[in-house]
Formats: sequence, structure tokens, C-alpha cells
Amino acid sequence: MENTFVPEMLQMIGQAVPEEVSIAISDGTQYLYYQPSSNIDLKIAPGDQVPVGSATHKALMERGKVGHQVESRIFGVPYYGLSLPLFKSGEVMGCITAIYPLQSVPLANPQPRLSFLIGKGEDGWLPIPLHEIVYISSNEGKTLLHAATGSYANKYSMSELEYMLPPERFVRCHRSYFVNMEAIGFIHPHFHSTFLLEMKDKQKTRVPVSQTYASAFRQLLGF
Repeated sequence: MENTFVPEMLQMIGQAVPEEVSIAISDGTQYLYYQPSSNIDLKIAPGDQVPVGSATHKALMERGKVGHQVESRIFGVPYYGLSLPLFKSGEVMGCITAIYPLQSVPLANPQPRLSFLIGKGEDGWLPIPLHEIVYISSNEGKTLLHAATGSYANKYSMSELEYMLPPERFVRCHRSYFVNMEAIGFIHPHFHSTFLLEMKDKQKTRVPVSQTYASAFRQLLGF
């Protein structure tokens, strides 16, 4: 697919895609054009390879329109991609993807966001309001909710929680951690442009921000 087709494509989809939605256009292997929005920016640059796991890649492989929720490990921030492959003479020549933040997913039945999570303690289960959870960790497939009253096991995986937790309160900062943004006490610089978050619990737990999530983390918190 040639770059000369890009203006024509934008004219075609301009009426359908809101201004707050980012747009990515690719050929069969790499991105040709990217238009970020004020709501979400995946930091795609023309020439970047289409990564496995992205909405664009899924549409190219399935040769059909897809709606796909993508984990933050792909671009550093989770998103919902609505992708439409483009054909010429029966062959896939490229793809157009509309990129939405998860809180504005265009689904008929979006997954409900809870106001609490169930934690399992020694004597049973208890509902823990989200505002009481300081951070969430995962180790060897076991998810733990950390609150002022203790740590409790939870049945959901980190990938499942990424779509359930309200993004205005929780941010994923590492493959093994979510933090409650209101429970961050201090941000310490660390090696290779990463950070350590000192939480507001009694232990002043330090939670790492990995390189994968550092850029999106800084963008979200504005520093």
C-alpha cells in the first residue's frame, strides 16, 4: 500500500471517527500513518512494525474487521482497537485502526467496572472497596490485594483486572503491579529512566515502574 492512499483513507473515515479517537494506518507489516488524540496516544511512529498482539495485527491475520482490547504490555497503555483491513484484488493491502481509551470502549455490553474486589483471608472472603486498596501484586500466578488491613488473595489475573479497574484510579506500572494513584506518597527516580513508587501504607512499600510502563506512567501523571 502506498502512502498516497493515506489522505484518501482519512477523508473516508473522517466523518465516522470522533476527534478524541486516535487513528493508525498500516500496510501489511508496518505503520504508515498515525494521528494521536488528546485522550490516548500510543506513541506510534511511521515505519514502526505492527506488533503481535495489537488490534491491527489481529485484523491483518484474521482478514476481517475486529474489535480487540489490548493489554498495556504492547504499547505501554491499554486500549480498545477497532480495526478494518483493506483489500485490493482479494489481497490484504493494509489496515485502518481506530484507537479508543478503555473508558470509552464502543461496546454494546462493556464489562462492568466494580466498586470493590473480593479478597480471601484466613477465615473467609470480604469485599474490599477500591479506594482502600493501596496496590495489587502478582507472584507466580497468585494475585494479592494490599490494603491497610492486610493482604488478600483475589481470583482475577492481572490481565483481567486491567479491563475491570477504573483507569482514573488505578494504573498498571509493571507486569506484576497495579497502584492506586491516590495512594502514591512519593516517586523516586531509578535506573534506566524507571521509577520506584513509595506508597502511603504503614510499611511505605516501594513498587517498581518498569521501562515498559514508564513512558505511559509519566504521561498519565504529567511529569
